[in-house]
Amino acid sequence: MTRPLRRPAALVIAALIAVVPRVATAAGASDGYRLGPQDKLDIRVYDLRTGSGEAHQWAALNGEFLVDATGAVSLPLLGQVPASNGTPADLADAISARLQAKIGLAQRPDASVQVIKYRPFYIIGAVDKPGEYDYRPGLSVLQAVGTAGGLLRAGGDSLIGYERDALTQRGDLRVLAADRVALQVRQARLDAEIADADTITLPPDIKARAGEPDMARAVREEQLLFDARRNALKSQLDAIKQAKGLLTSELTSLAAKDATLGRQLDLTRKELAQVSDLVAKGMAVVPRQLAAEQSTASYESSRLDVQLATLRAQQDLSKADRDMLDLKARRRDEALTEATEVRAKLAADFEKIETTRQLVYQSEVRAPMAVARDAAERQPIFRLTHRTGDASDTRTVTEADLVAPGDVLRVLLPPRDDLGAAGRATSSAAPDGGAAGATADAGSGLPSRETAAASAVPSRR
Repeated sequence: MTRPLRRPAALVIAALIAVVPRVATAAGASDGYRLGPQDKLDIRVYDLRTGSGEAHQWAALNGEFLVDATGAVSLPLLGQVPASNGTPADLADAISARLQAKIGLAQRPDASVQVIKYRPFYIIGAVDKPGEYDYRPGLSVLQAVGTAGGLLRAGGDSLIGYERDALTQRGDLRVLAADRVALQVRQARLDAEIADADTITLPPDIKARAGEPDMARAVREEQLLFDARRNALKSQLDAIKQAKGLLTSELTSLAAKDATLGRQLDLTRKELAQVSDLVAKGMAVVPRQLAAEQSTASYESSRLDVQLATLRAQQDLSKADRDMLDLKARRRDEALTEATEVRAKLAADFEKIETTRQLVYQSEVRAPMAVARDAAERQPIFRLTHRTGDASDTRTVTEADLVAPGDVLRVLLPPRDDLGAAGRATSSAAPDGGAAGATADAGSGLPSRETAAASAVPSRR
């Protein structure tokens, strides 16, 4: 639906919509920024109506939208529009083309897409405060290190800080684990509602953990919610069915009344014909004929009223059937929408769990090892991991190289030569996916990395 603008505003926006999309396209082409999950976008769609000379804005498509975990933007009227690995200009073109095809417009509307909040980047390794940080355009490696508090400074205070960070991160892992359990059970409840099942069917991995307090509580809460929603729907359907029964009885009574009136009308018409014949022969007076005609008209009017009441009752009966279908469809649509949100949250929780595991590893293993080494000045090594689609690329960069949203910057301080082979072996003994991952898993009560990744795959589909 479009909303016409006032004439002065229409003239201004008519000029702007001819310029803004081109500006967005030029910017997207110059910086080559590729959209990805967690990018927050500001989308504006306008079109100029040549007949009236007024500019119209597509209010439903104007606003702030988030690129979801699947790499798409969910827009009213248009549905899921793929955005991942494309530029803002590519997304603007896709929105414009899809809207033209969807509505059947003669000319393509003008669309502009601006990134108002980029997805975060991550920095780990020999920095003072490793973690997740907000991205800003033109961020260099050196600036990213400065954002994380600079290079790691060895000392006793640092060790205490790392221990404190490890405790906090382990607490975060436990919170994420409980949240993931609740989301998995909720997904099972929504699947049962979508399938209109009588009971919730729990996946085997959830059944195996049914004795755990968090799991039992989550199952109990979702079961209560499932029963309440199902009983509410059943009560509404029963009320409609009761109304349908009353309408059916009313139609039966009206049909019987219509038949009786039909018989009475036939009798009065015969009587009227006989009286008219007698009047024509001079054997009856005119008032008697008038009385017969009035009686016939009265019965005809009553029969029309009954037939009209029958039509109204039939309309009410049809409306009751539509109401029953609408109730079921609304419940299914609500469950489908919530299921989509739950899948996105599960995917986000998986990413947070992996990031927190890395942070635990840094706080408990890598950071104390760095503190234990000599604090002499060493030239840091920066390794940047960039992910494109399903592939990732890791390369060594310099301080002046740029960091992109979603990148993981690893800062390494090479060991001194006098530490010898033992020092080098110690620094490389626990790679990112090794013992630290198992330590984090054991402390948080979460499944291993492989198990967590496998369980998250269905949630992302």
